[in-house]
Amino acid sequence: MPYANDDDFKFFKTEAFKKYAEEEGLVDYLKTFITEKKLEGIEKVLSQRTNHFTVLLEEVFKLQNVGAIIRTCDCFGLQNLHLIETDTKFKVSLKTTMGSAKWVDVNTYDSTKGAMQTLKSKGYKLVATTPHTDLSIDDLPVDEPLALMFGNEREGISDEAFEMADYKVKIPMYGFAESFNISVSAALSLHTLSTKLRKLPESEWKLTPEERKLIEAAWVCKSLDRHETIAKTFKK
Repeated sequence: MPYANDDDFKFFKTEAFKKYAEEEGLVDYLKTFITEKKLEGIEKVLSQRTNHFTVLLEEVFKLQNVGAIIRTCDCFGLQNLHLIETDTKFKVSLKTTMGSAKWVDVNTYDSTKGAMQTLKSKGYKLVATTPHTDLSIDDLPVDEPLALMFGNEREGISDEAFEMADYKVKIPMYGFAESFNISVSAALSLHTLSTKLRKLPESEWKLTPEERKLIEAAWVCKSLDRHETIAKTFKK
């Protein structure tokens, strides 16, 4: 069984892991090697996790900004983040995300069009942030899945991404500066939208039973040292 170390969690997004996690009784067996306190923490966070919102980063240059946004996604309960890497390649690590890379799934793409088409196919409405619009982030509807797009630190999102966006929104500002730092923009946007989302019925934004089961299995494995070694001792 392949082992994913702290800096490489790609295994947990494969069909091989899905098959591994679906083995009857295995995850419950692995749980017996985890403290009750840790299991309670996993259950608590899972109960607030969502795929209703996600974040798409386009060619962000600075690793510390990517890390800060992954941590922000974790704080606001987002399970997935999407990263376009046509020119800049990142190795997302636990250190740069203060541990959050362990719990947030990072999906990478080699083109803007491919990433946006993938999200649209999953039912997401794409949201671009810009100071040149009348629609405030406060007035953005949250009754449908949203993917918030943020571009690089110099130029923002590309023209291609801007044209494909379903919504163009602004974050209210009252000073001379025309924009926030990208990680600040993400935090402010997610705080506003998350507050609104959690006023909706839970059935509209919480994980499906299938999503929850697979994520729980991944988190249980990530909570153990060499989970695959322990799994070899499992007997049905």
